[in-house]
Amino acid sequence: MMSSMRHVANSAEAIQLAHEILDVRNRPLVVISTGPDGEYDFDPEHIAQELDGDADVVTILTGEASYALEGLLPAKAHVFNGAARSYPPDFGRDPDWQRSLLRFPGRVEQDLIDDALAQLTVAPVVAPPRRTWVRATVELVSGVTGNVARLANGERVMVVADEFPPTLKLADALAIGGPVEGWLTDRDLAPEPTVVDLARFTDGAVTLARVVKVTGLSATLALFPIAAEYRLRRRDIVPGADAGENEEVKVGDVVRVGQTVRARIVRTGATLGLSLVDVDGDRTFIDPLTLLRGGTPWLREGVDALPEAPVPAEDAHDPRAVAGSVRPATPVDIPDAGPTVPTRELAELREEVAGLKDAFHRLGRELRAGTDLETLDQLRDESAGLSTELHRERGLRRERDNIIAGLRQELREARGARPEPEAGGSRTARSDWPDGESWLRHEVTSTWASRTGASEKRQYPLREYVVGPRFLESVNELGDAYTEKILRALVDVLTGRAPEIPSRDLHRLREGQGGNDPYVTRRDGGTCWRIALEQNTASARRLHYWQLPGGRIEFSRAVVHDDVEP
Repeated sequence: MMSSMRHVANSAEAIQLAHEILDVRNRPLVVISTGPDGEYDFDPEHIAQELDGDADVVTILTGEASYALEGLLPAKAHVFNGAARSYPPDFGRDPDWQRSLLRFPGRVEQDLIDDALAQLTVAPVVAPPRRTWVRATVELVSGVTGNVARLANGERVMVVADEFPPTLKLADALAIGGPVEGWLTDRDLAPEPTVVDLARFTDGAVTLARVVKVTGLSATLALFPIAAEYRLRRRDIVPGADAGENEEVKVGDVVRVGQTVRARIVRTGATLGLSLVDVDGDRTFIDPLTLLRGGTPWLREGVDALPEAPVPAEDAHDPRAVAGSVRPATPVDIPDAGPTVPTRELAELREEVAGLKDAFHRLGRELRAGTDLETLDQLRDESAGLSTELHRERGLRRERDNIIAGLRQELREARGARPEPEAGGSRTARSDWPDGESWLRHEVTSTWASRTGASEKRQYPLREYVVGPRFLESVNELGDAYTEKILRALVDVLTGRAPEIPSRDLHRLREGQGGNDPYVTRRDGGTCWRIALEQNTASARRLHYWQLPGGRIEFSRAVVHDDVEP
């Protein structure tokens, strides 16, 4: 009998996998991740065949799914980037990563198979207590005394987060008077997380979204706390911005972090996007997603999230700590702005959460023998608070990393800036090259080498690209005065840095001037993008390029601002 095998490709499936890893099972669970290219360094089918029913085999896509899994498991217990590991049947009772060794790409597969087979000798698995699926009505939502619901027979039960991921708050999923359903064990009702279904959001319909980030030029929204997030540019937030209207209105004047807003669904093929423009009228309204199976929507109109913790006093006067007010740092600032992430605090929080999880398992057994229910509830509340704080610190770390990356990029440009060539000159003599494309590729490589530090060349390699049939002609039409700017823009696109630089104003090209006009695409699946070569000048120059299936870039044309032809 061959081991069962399935694939985990998104956050919802990762949530289910995390529950399986931490739940009581009757056999080992082998998890194999894809590499950065989506391929496997371990052969899942061969491993499943060798285990022959003695263990389950699951594959997981590195990216959204592996990040979600990492947030749900104890420290050092996750798997990503081509690595694999086998979790013993009782891993949830003692979630020590050393009981589930991480096997790296390049090692023999037999090590992973031996790990799974060795875990079959674990002490006999104790069958979980009998439980039944019930439906109840929420009576009390509290982070202090616990959440209470009433069954149909009038009996009160405690709503607990035993089946709920620690990255989410159970209180956010409950509403007084609303329904809740889940597994009832003794007096504890454990609801299950919902399966995220984004297909229900149809093009043109309106739903609710949560604002999770705001900058000077954009805002990021979420339809579900740990699913994909959607970045909206100013034209998708401020009405008339795409036509040059309301220039004085800033993104921060319209939305704020934690706000619940109405958003319009914008679908382009299989891609889902959001817009805050044109959300009124007779549009179909689709209820937000629920956090729990059979529960109420996690977002309610007019109900915003609580504000984040205030900025520490020592950072109160640091402009980099205020969203939307980032300004270039001096060279002296950069070392100080290095990794200021509270790594030690995160490690301490993780250790406390892991310790509390162990305590829950121990107290759960004692509870059935008569342990004080109030003590267990207090520990659950402490764990929920620590998990929330950990989630908040992770968000802060990501935001600081983005700010630091932007500051370092601006410093690199300031240090490495060179005078623009005079009209009629060039960086190298084009006549020395057999053709224009050879010259261009040489200049692109030289620009990349000079603008990318030695320690960053691995992190920011040049992506494969194609020179479009009209590109060199458009470069010649703009003249030698713009060659340096064009080359810098090409390198920013090829290294993936363009989205990190606000002055590049990277966005997809539309077929018209309206915010609802369709995006420009080609029959081969390519999508057209537009970035700025310069800002705040007459006829400011722009660069058009195609994003091709498979990740390649095709440079199309260098144009003036009003030229919107691909």
